[in-house]
Amino acid sequence: MIRGRSAAHSHSDLIGNLIRRHGREPPIPEVVRTSWSRCLDSYALDPGETRRPVSVDGADLAARRERLGVLLAIACFEMEALGKLIEHSEYSIMLTDRDGVILSYIGDSGFSATARRCGFREGVMWGEREMGTNGMGTCLTARRPVVIHRMDHFLAQNTQLTCSAAPIFDMRGEQLAALDISGASFNPQSHTLALVELAAQNVENRALLSACRELHVVRFHRCAEFVSTPGEGVLAFDDQGIIKGANRSALALLGRRDHGAVCGQRVDRMLDTSLTSLLGLAGQRGFPAQELNCRGSERRWFAAVHEPANPPRRRPAAGAGQADTARAAAAHAALECLHSSDPLMTHNVGVLQRVLDCDISVLLLGETGTGKGYCARALHAAGNRADKPFVTVNCAAIPEALIESELFGHKPGAFTGASREGGMGRILQANGGTLFLDEIGDMPVALQSRLLNVIEDREVMPLGGNKVVSVDVRVISATQHDPLDMIAAGQFREDLYYRLNGITVRLPPLRQRSDTAELIGKLLAHEAGTGQPVAIEPALVERLVRHGWPGNVRQLRNVLRTMLALRTTEQLTLADFNDEWLTYGGTEPGLQDGGQSASGEDLLGDAERDALRRVLESCQWNVSAAATRLHISRRTIYRKIHRHGLLRHAPHLGAGCGPE
Repeated sequence: MIRGRSAAHSHSDLIGNLIRRHGREPPIPEVVRTSWSRCLDSYALDPGETRRPVSVDGADLAARRERLGVLLAIACFEMEALGKLIEHSEYSIMLTDRDGVILSYIGDSGFSATARRCGFREGVMWGEREMGTNGMGTCLTARRPVVIHRMDHFLAQNTQLTCSAAPIFDMRGEQLAALDISGASFNPQSHTLALVELAAQNVENRALLSACRELHVVRFHRCAEFVSTPGEGVLAFDDQGIIKGANRSALALLGRRDHGAVCGQRVDRMLDTSLTSLLGLAGQRGFPAQELNCRGSERRWFAAVHEPANPPRRRPAAGAGQADTARAAAAHAALECLHSSDPLMTHNVGVLQRVLDCDISVLLLGETGTGKGYCARALHAAGNRADKPFVTVNCAAIPEALIESELFGHKPGAFTGASREGGMGRILQANGGTLFLDEIGDMPVALQSRLLNVIEDREVMPLGGNKVVSVDVRVISATQHDPLDMIAAGQFREDLYYRLNGITVRLPPLRQRSDTAELIGKLLAHEAGTGQPVAIEPALVERLVRHGWPGNVRQLRNVLRTMLALRTTEQLTLADFNDEWLTYGGTEPGLQDGGQSASGEDLLGDAERDALRRVLESCQWNVSAAATRLHISRRTIYRKIHRHGLLRHAPHLGAGCGPE
């Protein structure tokens, strides 16, 4: 312990003397010296103090991940590739957002103890202000790749680390994230920094190409063989030839200092050629890069041009007909139906809207009956593939012996019992549209590698065939299982999980949602159809909200359907309701004959509910006043209100449709 304090004191003296320029100066990189000055003068940090890692909460972490969108999925894929390159070298690979919050982490098992001790985990803030000079924070502040080697760290507690980090920018030069490899090496790792820089460049290029699917893209270099490599220049431009985005290699090749000197300029002037010549290269995607016909310039460019993969959707012209308007309205309504007052569902809808027309896989997680199928159909109906097929494959419902032919199709006579005409297969049926793989966790492991190849290569080989067929599908998958648990048990391929997990949306069980009353109104209006609207009395709403709904939204919808079918008036009341509809095997969990509580725990729950209701009513349902009287927090009050299903009165029940 004394030795540790002595080392910290020595490190503090080194930093202080260097900043004050006392004595002989060791060879400290300027980026480190500048960072130390910031830590002392701007952040008032003490090199010798021990700082505990500060973490953001779960909701904040989810929001930060959402803001990165497609880039997060691309970066995670690149991190996996990096991990294989430096396997068994005792490292951590981390992606942070622009504030230095770790969003994704993978690490070697031999380094895990050090990583935990240092605070290398998702949600921890590693900005300079929080943790002093370090790879992630200093890279983000300096906006350049850095190596922070051992004693370069400002805090003595981190001087056992060597960190190599590189920033990640978007196509207009905005800094979005940083990629970092940290370990306990005794020597500076210049080759590690090169790996991180290359990976960051790959992430930038792939994210740019993904973000520019509605634009023309020119990929260029002075040497033809460097086009389509990480060092290529990439410019995205519109139909008028105006540059909308660029990567950093393009700036270097063009001799421009920043994105502001390129974005907004004409692409033909930047490349000393004509726009006609550039557009003439479009459509030759499979060909080698072509030499550009440059006008009076000594520079030679080789380029390949990609046409927009998703041309911008234009507004229908006046008089285009009511069909287009109705289709657009239906597309808009598809996701609108998922909107609710529940915070998690609001977050989920926001995520789905951001990836609506992105070529990125979506993984839906949640218990059975939570609405995964409805979400998948809504995402398809609201996107630019809405007029193309939506094909569902229930991986748990198809016999294992048939699932391969169901998915990939088969040639005539490919197996005993195969039809004479052969079969197209569900993947080819979905060509151009969306393939929904429901209960993907139940797909046999042997077929998962074939599915991975289809998703990666966009090609299908039918059973018994000898020729691949190109296919263009968007993949949405769903499972009620935890994929990471299945991977650990050897029941699910890790590489397939990361390919399907472009964006993950977790649907909460109905018992955890705060919008059950609102959802009842939406489902009721949807099930009643376009006829006479059906009202529902507040007492019945309260009874339904109070139930735990083990079957989730599906069970709620079926109960409402039953009541609608048996009703005798235009209003549903408690008289139309039968407790047996809520039961599995005849009794509701926790209730026995006559509705009496079955256990002491339930009796206590009933007593708490009644007491809480009395306090709320005496406070005119002022939650702050009730919290003060009960000496508990407002958050605890709200949690108990939701748990017991307490309602002051039934809220307004608007029209709409609910998830399945």
